[in-house]
Amino acid sequence: MWWYKNVTRAEFEAVKDKVGKIMLSMGAEISDIELPCGQKTTSCSGDFEESHISNRPVFTYNGEYYCVDEVLFRDKPFIVIAFGTKDDLLKNTMEDAEPFPYDLPDDELPKEVSYSLGILPYPEV
Repeated sequence: MWWYKNVTRAEFEAVKDKVGKIMLSMGAEISDIELPCGQKTTSCSGDFEESHISNRPVFTYNGEYYCVDEVLFRDKPFIVIAFGTKDDLLKNTMEDAEPFPYDLPDDELPKEVSYSLGILPYPEV
């Protein structure tokens, strides 16, 4: 059950596609590993549970592996880029960069991607 009223699953997946394209524009490459990223995701928040399969390519950048993933918070979904070594990828133990809202303006998405890829340091809070 997709419970968000302000965005459909298809619209959210389209933003994840856009994040992948931004990663490519920043120098990431699609890995030759034939293992899709984004196995079945089940997220729970209070009484809500969401399951979805979103197969995405594995990216490489500066010797690390990356996947565009999601975190479903109660009020809205967020995008997260998971990262790690090839071993982390194969063992499904990649770490998550800081999640960011799916509904950022188009000019803000590249900044978030550059933080996740380690191109720019996260701003100090």
